[in-house]
Amino acid sequence: MFDLLSATLFIATAGLFLLRIRHERPPLAPYLVVALVCLVGAWLGNHGGGVAAVALLIAASFLTLHLASQPYSEDSEESL
Repeated sequence: MFDLLSATLFIATAGLFLLRIRHERPPLAPYLVVALVCLVGAWLGNHGGGVAAVALLIAASFLTLHLASQPYSEDSEESL
């Protein structure tokens, strides 16, 4: 169960990053945080830390929603 949740969140975050990088240069750190939280959440969930895993995955979901809701920067490079 935790593997599925972590993989889904990671795929959504990676897709969002790929979409953002086509239009601007987003900072990499928040996306790496979500990826690491997915890894730790899956590990905790598989080793008896269900409550901590759910809390981490929910926090990472909110971070992903925050990243998705940020508007594109005004001074981004024009497409060729």
